[in-house]
Order: sequence, then structure tokens, then C-alpha cells
Amino acid sequence: MRLSILIPLYNKEKHIDRCLKSLLDQDIPESEYEIVIVDDGSKDNGPSIAANYAEKHQNIKLIRQQNQGPSAARNNCLAAANGNYNYFLDADDFLAPNILNSLLTLAEKNELEILEFNTQKTAENGPFPSAIPYTENDGKIQVIDGEAFVAKHGFRNEAWRYIVGKSLLDATGIKFIEGTLYEDAIFTASLFLKAKRMAKVDMDVHRYVVVENSIVTSKDKAHNLKFIHGMVYAIEHFQGLIKGLNSSNKDYQGVVKKLKGRQQAFTFALIIRTLKYRLLSFKELKPILKKLNVLGAYPLDTKIGGIGNSKTRKIYNLTFVPIFNSKFLLSLGLGIMKLVPNK
Repeated sequence: MRLSILIPLYNKEKHIDRCLKSLLDQDIPESEYEIVIVDDGSKDNGPSIAANYAEKHQNIKLIRQQNQGPSAARNNCLAAANGNYNYFLDADDFLAPNILNSLLTLAEKNELEILEFNTQKTAENGPFPSAIPYTENDGKIQVIDGEAFVAKHGFRNEAWRYIVGKSLLDATGIKFIEGTLYEDAIFTASLFLKAKRMAKVDMDVHRYVVVENSIVTSKDKAHNLKFIHGMVYAIEHFQGLIKGLNSSNKDYQGVVKKLKGRQQAFTFALIIRTLKYRLLSFKELKPILKKLNVLGAYPLDTKIGGIGNSKTRKIYNLTFVPIFNSKFLLSLGLGIMKLVPNK
């Protein structure tokens, strides 16, 4: 079995059909890959749609569980997986057609533990981007270890950006931490730093579907507070990863900068989310900032990087960062936002 595609399913009846169709519209026999779906106690018709596919295709497996959260669903997917490589896919996303054979062949040929690839963002109802043709010339890769990779390229949070070898997962025992959000970021960073052979390829593979009222875009206050605590937990975990690095490694400084940059990004996002959704008073935010200060993630340091992207970083550093670093201005901003209607 070359590949296991692992899908946690929760209330995605509008999207799971498109997802599964894309996984079957591939250029490898069904005998060479499996699709493992763990239904996390869905309250809609999503599991029935998945069950219909499982009845028609022997390589699709549906497992049901009581609601335990996405991390538990992913871990249970992993426990049922048989492939040499594993790929975690969200049920509302999908793949470009006829791409899996090229992806797997490249990973197998180079004996990679992790292979990262490209994604395209799309609206929930389209129009959906056409697949970008792939040729072997596009597949020129540099195989390096995980620390060198992180130092050079950094890392994104999402587990759907790469395939990972079963051998690496088995050797490290790394799983998704249950009971917290931003588990992707912790999982990815931990995994990358353990890899001995990994690469990234300019290959159009994944479609990220922006879904209104998804787990990421929800405006629910209780849910957003979980995001706040999840970011703090991730920042704390990254600090543990930094402490575990070998300072004599040639890539040590580069890795530390990338991990510190991700801590900065989470601190920035935490404050933005707090302001946007009126989640906390300054009195409630103050102990969180104190903890972030102990972890070296606050005040924000523009020299470290990690805040915004190439288009927004400069303006964020000149505007938001000075305000967020001033407790007086931040307190004033939180007070003003409380007076503005939350749409």
C-alpha cells in the first residue's frame, strides 16, 4: 500500500462528496492507496455520503466514533492506516486530478520521509482553479534534513501541505495533541525537526476551500477563546522545541529564528483576534501577556520576523506592533473596540 489518505469528518455533508470524488479521480490503482475516514460524531448526512462511497470502493474505509475533536479523529485515522506514506486531508478540501502517482513516485525515488507541495486557495462555491500541469523538470528537489529545511524554508502550520512516511511517524511516535487547537502547527513543527530526508516540490496538489463559519472563521466567542488558549499552548510548545535543539548544529540559529517567528505570529494573531471579537478585557489579557513575556514571545520584536507576509509585514510593523507592545495603547484599543458593534 503506497498511500493512506486520512480524513477527519465532522458536519461536512456539503463538501465530502467533492473531496472523495477528487481522491478517486487519480492516476494510481485503488489497490495502491486507501482513504480512511473517521466520523467524529457528525450530526448531518456526511457519514451517510461517505458510507455510500465505502460500499462502492474497497479502498475507502469509514470509522465512526463519538465526538472527541479533530485531533482524536486524526489519531484514530492514523491508527487504522496501512500505507507507506500518510496524508492528512480536511473533508472540505480536495485534490487536483491525476497527481498522486507523480507525488508518490518522487517521494519513493528519493526515499523521502516528508514531501511538501503546493496548494491553491478557492472559494467554497468556486470557481475552482484549473490544475497546473506537472512535468519531471518541475520535480527538481533538494533533499535535506528537517532542521536544514526549517532554517531555509520555515514551516506552515497545516498538515495537508505534505505527505509523511509511516516510518518517521512510527519511529518518533509523534501524534496530534488532543484537547487543543493549533494542533497542526505543533504536529508539523515537531515532525519536521525529526526528519532526516525531506524536500519540497513545485507541484500543484491541494485545494484549500475557504468555508464560511468553519472552525477557522467562526465568530463564536467560546470557540475563539479556545483559539486564544490554543495559540498560547502552541507558543509554549515551540519554546520546548527550541530548548530541545542542539546548539552546535549549523542550522541552530536559523531554526530558532523560524520557531521564534512562529511564536511572534501567534502572539500577533492572538491580540488581533482578541480585538476583533471583543474576547477579553485588558485585565483578562494581562496575565496572558505576562506568560508570553516569560516565553519570549511578547513584546513583539520586528527583527525576528514572522508577522504578516511580504506584502503586509512592513505596514504591520509600523502600525500594529507599536500599539500592541504598549500596554496603555492596547488597553485603550480594547476599550474602544468594546464600544463598536460586533458584526
